Amino acid sequence: MDIYSQNIYEVVENNIRKHVLIIYNISENHYVGLAVYTTKSDNLTYIDSINRFVDINDLQEYTKRNIKRISLC
Repeated sequence: MDIYSQNIYEVVENNIRKHVLIIYNISENHYVGLAVYTTKSDNLTYIDSINRFVDINDLQEYTKRNIKRISLC
């Protein structure tokens, strides 16, 4: 699977902003993604094409209303 920085979005959940790599569009309003991190930590996987880390064990569903904009990481 090709992963691009254009698939990273800023998401707000419970008043907390985070960056998410959207990997699948379930429907027009629901998406599946992984949280994106800039620093290395245990259990994170490095993705060369976006120069970031993701936790592949933390797959989450997001709604369109939570997604605020494309992230310019």
